[in-house]
Amino acid sequence: MVESDLHGFLKRVGAAFLINQGCFLVDTEVPLSRFGQTMLHDLDEHHVIDVCGVGERFFRLREGREELGPGDYEVTQNIIRGVEVKVSRSDFRNGFICTACNFNYLLAPMRLVAPWEVPRGVGLVEYNRFKFDVEFTEEGDFRFKGLRVVKKASFRKTSRFQVDNATAFIARRRTEEGKEGLLEELRRTHVALISL
Repeated sequence: MVESDLHGFLKRVGAAFLINQGCFLVDTEVPLSRFGQTMLHDLDEHHVIDVCGVGERFFRLREGREELGPGDYEVTQNIIRGVEVKVSRSDFRNGFICTACNFNYLLAPMRLVAPWEVPRGVGLVEYNRFKFDVEFTEEGDFRFKGLRVVKKASFRKTSRFQVDNATAFIARRRTEEGKEGLLEELRRTHVALISL
């Protein structure tokens, strides 16, 4: 199946959205393991997520709280956030991953999906093509116009295996892509050295 231009564009928007959410490792078309996952919803039947990001989240300590103040956070853990892009009603009805990430979002054009149609715990982000604009801020974030969070995603526990599996896949893909770039750079540098 050929990906539409809008779908490809919204995947890049989803990647920028996840970077704003604190993800330091973001990639598209990441296969996620269904091992140990139960289906949350009848739409929850796919294994590859459109955009996946790995980031950190602060957690409170369960033991030893008496030494800390009431609002202190001490432990960070890697979590995964996923964005599923839907550009048509039939695409939405085909299903998507709802349970494989700690935070799951659905990114769709405005008014394509009503908030009540989205499964519980899954966030809904709407894209307005008439108002959309993005710029890069001095802090290193993306400032969006025409992108609105209609429904917030809620935290869902997933196994450490799931987080490690997604992290390893993204890192492996980056390494493979990096090898080709490194090979080209080595060849270019070698030719430049020989010509001296």
